[in-house]
Amino acid sequence: MSRLMIALVSISLFAMACNNEASSSDATDRKNGFPPAPKTAEDSLYHDVMQGHDAGMAKMSKLRKNINETQRLLDSLSKVPAQKVKAAYKTSLTDVQTALKNANDEMMGWMDAFKPDSASNNKEIRLKYLQAEKEKVTVVKEHILSALQQADSLLKK
Repeated sequence: MSRLMIALVSISLFAMACNNEASSSDATDRKNGFPPAPKTAEDSLYHDVMQGHDAGMAKMSKLRKNINETQRLLDSLSKVPAQKVKAAYKTSLTDVQTALKNANDEMMGWMDAFKPDSASNNKEIRLKYLQAEKEKVTVVKEHILSALQQADSLLKK
């Protein structure tokens, strides 16, 4: 039994030593999927794409919260007699909710379509792809921020 324990401990220590060597070199080269300091144009573009993604994703929780809040308000308005509901307010809520849902759908669609390893064997094509994705994710991020600004203006009234 003690030989088995010694063998298991030895194997565990060996495995941990191997993992530490691999992870320590990876930790200095990579962080969050891209180098901390871009070394190539490809790294720089990928970094920009991921920054756009991260900025948009950071707002997704608030975006979904506002979708739910506009829906709650619209549901409440549907229970009030039509003559007491201001049509302009209801239209504004509907418009903001549509903008919020579209921004959410755009981010989900972009993430679904984005292929981080696209054309990794062809640098020229990869650079074009990453440039196009940077532009797309920038538009998505701007739509998210715009929809949230509209929601904030309407919901704080």
